[in-house]
Amino acid sequence: MFELLSKISKFVFIFLIYYFLLNFLRIMMADLKEEKTHPKATGFVLVEENGKIYPLFDINTIGRANDADIIIDDPFISSKHALIEKRGSKMVIRDLNSTNGTFVNGKRVKKTIRLKDNDQIVLGKRNFTFLRGERLEAPR
Repeated sequence: MFELLSKISKFVFIFLIYYFLLNFLRIMMADLKEEKTHPKATGFVLVEENGKIYPLFDINTIGRANDADIIIDDPFISSKHALIEKRGSKMVIRDLNSTNGTFVNGKRVKKTIRLKDNDQIVLGKRNFTFLRGERLEAPR
């Protein structure tokens, strides 16, 4: 009798461990899916000269293509024109071999460079300002 109870309790214990692990994995997968569908903003934004604001995430492709993160409908902007990404606590920009180039503060981007608050970015014929998000909320 004792052996039977011992075997049953062992199976129940193993079942509970597997059940716990399965639920843990389900929660982890749900969190990962939610993170992909709702990426977290970095606190930085691009402000176009017309006032349109683009929040920046960890990785941001800019271009005319429908699969770009920031879609700019302008014939002077390549389908995949530039990439802005977070590296540590810094944001950097890189040109993606665009036809008309990417410029930061009047200088052509030839390699990955760090963006600083209030940098002026020119993509094609469009002008943007790189800002910290809290600067938009501060009184002017």
